[in-house]
Amino acid sequence: MNRTVIAGFLLTLASAFFFAVSGPIAKTMYAIGWTPGAVVLIRLAGSAVLLLIPTLIALRGRWGEVLTHWRTVVTYGLVSMAGVQGFYFVAVEHLTVAVALLLEMTAPMLIVFWIWARTRTRPATVTFIGVVVSMFGLLLVLNLRGSSISIFGVVMAMAAAVCLASYFLVSAKDTITIPPVALTGLGMGIGALAMSVIVLAGVMPWNAVTADVDFGGVSMSWVVPMAMIVVFTVGAYITGILGLRYVGATVGSFVNLVEVPFSVIVAWLVLFEMPAPIQLFGGVFILGGVGFIKWGESRLARRVARREVVATSEPSLITT
Repeated sequence: MNRTVIAGFLLTLASAFFFAVSGPIAKTMYAIGWTPGAVVLIRLAGSAVLLLIPTLIALRGRWGEVLTHWRTVVTYGLVSMAGVQGFYFVAVEHLTVAVALLLEMTAPMLIVFWIWARTRTRPATVTFIGVVVSMFGLLLVLNLRGSSISIFGVVMAMAAAVCLASYFLVSAKDTITIPPVALTGLGMGIGALAMSVIVLAGVMPWNAVTADVDFGGVSMSWVVPMAMIVVFTVGAYITGILGLRYVGATVGSFVNLVEVPFSVIVAWLVLFEMPAPIQLFGGVFILGGVGFIKWGESRLARRVARREVVATSEPSLITT
């Protein structure tokens, strides 16, 4: 394994940790009266301001690349920034952090079906096994017999999964030459503008309270967790883009699954919140299923590579 791949894994792990911390911290804000609209808007706007100068420096003399890839930049801001964060933080309001995140982590399955539909290349049998195992885990996570789970929260978490799949696919494109910090900064700015419209339209209500927050049993000013959310968001996206460009969307989405145990631990420490045992058991199936999906993708890649070798060698055999 070369240094580039190792660096990609480490960066993706760092991104997973930063993302995992944000959900539990945001939920502490909900406890004092904040709404998801307020949290997401300040998160996006604060990140955009924090990245403004680095973005301008990174884009010096390279604005032509932004114009060339403007559709990707806009999509990234609307879907990967505003979409992922908006849907996920609404889901966290109605579900436990672990359940919301496990539902969002079905994104790798969506990537498999998207690539299948686009390339017309049938996934490996192992991939289908992984999808079935993950779907079984999904049913356990939903804990249908408990019937206390919020259907609205589930819909929001699955919408976040769709947006997350887009994030993996866009971030992994090595044809995009825009520097990662600039792509993140532009995306945050576009996402903040989109969220401003959503909040002003009343789609996501705004309410912010300047009161102390109970953070893992410690009382502190609301400014501290809000600042942590902004800083961790910037770190998550920058390390995520860098890592995905090194390891690719499929591998990156697989490594990103460590966000689940990270989030469970942080939610336990900060919120004293734990999912039901059957939901944790279902989470194991989801993660195991995605492991099978990754295995199947690797087998498919080798199969396609062998076909390409055969196809390129046939003409030479004919001419000789």
